[in-house]
Amino acid sequence: MALGEITSLGVGSGLNLQSILDKLKKADETTINIQQADENKLKKQINEFNTLNTKLVKMKSSALALSLKSNFMERTITSSDSTIAGATIKSGTKATSYSLNIKAMALKSSWQSQGVEQETTAMYTVPSTSISSETAPAVSTNTQLSFTMGSGSEQKSISLNLQAGSSLQDIAKAINTDKQNISAAGTSYVTATVKTGNNGDYIRLSATDNNSNTNEQILVSKGPGFITPDLTFSYKTGATGNPVYVSVPPGTSYQDIVSIINTSDSNSGITAALVNDGTSKTPWHLTFTANSTGEDHRIFLNGITMTEMQGADNASLNSSFTLNGYEYQRQSNDGIDDVIPGVTLNLKKVGETEITVSPSSDNIKKNIINLVDTYNDIAKEIKAKSNYSTNVNQPSGILANIYSVKSLSTNLADILGTRVHTQSKSITSLFDLGMTMNKDGTISLDQNKLDTALASSLNDVTNLFIGDKDKGITGLGDILNNKLRDMTSSSGVLTGEKTAAQGKIDRLTKDIEDAKTRLNEKYDLMAKQFVRLDSLIGTMNAQSKYMTSIIDSFNKTTQSK
Repeated sequence: MALGEITSLGVGSGLNLQSILDKLKKADETTINIQQADENKLKKQINEFNTLNTKLVKMKSSALALSLKSNFMERTITSSDSTIAGATIKSGTKATSYSLNIKAMALKSSWQSQGVEQETTAMYTVPSTSISSETAPAVSTNTQLSFTMGSGSEQKSISLNLQAGSSLQDIAKAINTDKQNISAAGTSYVTATVKTGNNGDYIRLSATDNNSNTNEQILVSKGPGFITPDLTFSYKTGATGNPVYVSVPPGTSYQDIVSIINTSDSNSGITAALVNDGTSKTPWHLTFTANSTGEDHRIFLNGITMTEMQGADNASLNSSFTLNGYEYQRQSNDGIDDVIPGVTLNLKKVGETEITVSPSSDNIKKNIINLVDTYNDIAKEIKAKSNYSTNVNQPSGILANIYSVKSLSTNLADILGTRVHTQSKSITSLFDLGMTMNKDGTISLDQNKLDTALASSLNDVTNLFIGDKDKGITGLGDILNNKLRDMTSSSGVLTGEKTAAQGKIDRLTKDIEDAKTRLNEKYDLMAKQFVRLDSLIGTMNAQSKYMTSIIDSFNKTTQSK
């Protein structure tokens, strides 16, 4: 029977038995309460160990940075005139200066056509013919038609006879089905179609292959005037580039040709555009501009009349500059990384500037400051949580009796004060960089003294932290990093205290659970015994009342006689 199930205990006896049981149980729970308080304290201690360990890891991070030679090889690079040129730099680059004289900026090759009235002006007009319809007779006598497609070794020649009385439709069919015009794959090299011109119909010849790298020009060497091929021109980027052929059907506008060039999969690196120069009669110009700067991207045109703008008269499109008097040319203005080892130049405009490479101590200073600041954070944390008090109303700190942790800040201070036997006599410890120990256990850092040392004796500072392996000198960076690594390892003091505390918690948890079980069993039994006691006392009380009533009745009877 659970104690909580007894709701009328004491009714029979008239005694407050429930209160007696509760007081007895509360007295017996004193030991459990003490154990639970100890358990909660241990949990708070573990949280504190974790907090301190996190701070130690942060301190170790700064120590590690100060143990790496690469961090002492950081460089800064400046330009005396950043509007003329800028630069980026890699670690370890030689500290020196360079005189840079930019004579010419790299340009993009560009071409421009003569002006036309409108964007929709036809680049290649539709021819005029006297043929009234595609079914009307187009030739009165037998006529020979000869044309070529392509150029060089890839050129193909086609020749056929047109029968007297043939219509435009008949001639187109004869061209499309002629054996000379059929490839091994069964497709025609050239397609003939009947189109309507300004004054009558005509036959248009166009290449079947849509790839503009092979869609070369068609030239009619012999035949009637109403047969006209597409206008074809080519361009290439760079002297060694492959030509890209552009087919322009009759009636194609300047606006159309911009779209044809820009959307072609064979575009080799140019952008076509229409620009309005603001003149009143013929403001629209077709322009071609290379997508990249330099001679390797110069545009060469064939079969179209345009004026070269940038790069005209063989003017170089490369950037041109001197560095310490030596001449250089490059294809671009940005990302020039093959002139100064470890340096990338970005040219901005013509002019002269001085590029200076200097050692950078910013990260060194930052890590030294972080090292001291983190130490102070740890020292203050330990001091705040280690106070000892005999006043009940002002309990001791959570670390008051853990002497291994209380001494941690002292051990850290001793490590920070380590002296290294370097070749330098002026800088052998952090004290020479402005560090001083305060009476309250914290550390102060004179940043002015630190700045002076970094500016005037960076090599000595480097030797302090890096040491010299060849001479058996361990640098302060490695000393600090190794000590802090030990402190934060699985065998470190904080991990050991944490493991011990967790072991105590596990034992207390089991002891508390066992004690609660025993206590509940004890008071379940006592509750049952109190129920029986209550019932017995109730019975005795009832019997007492009955006997009293009999005696009272007998006394009354006796007195009446």
